[in-house]
Order: sequence, then C-alpha cells, then structure tokens
Amino acid sequence: MAKPIKITPVLKGQDAVNFHRNLKTSDAVKVSKEVLVAIRKDANKLKSLFKHRK
Repeated sequence: MAKPIKITPVLKGQDAVNFHRNLKTSDAVKVSKEVLVAIRKDANKLKSLFKHRK
C-alpha cells in the first residue's frame, strides 16, 4: 500500500525571506579544525565498535 501524502507547509512573505536569509548565513559558518578532528575521532571509535560486533 502507498503511504499517505503529508501536507507540506509553504512559507510565504516575510517567513520565506527570513528562511532564505538564515540559509545563506548558515552556509557561511566555518568550523574549526579542532572540532573536525574531534568528530573524526569519535566516528572512528564508533566504527571500531561496530567492526568488533561482527
């Protein structure tokens, strides 16, 4: 059976303008190298846990 279609909200007027402005500003955010290294370390730890379970 097909899933029912969900109603998608539509942004209009000032809400749409604010949404697009927030998208542009969030794209410009830079992440420090220390944070990226920490994320990679955590990801490698998780991968190693799943490798040992098999």
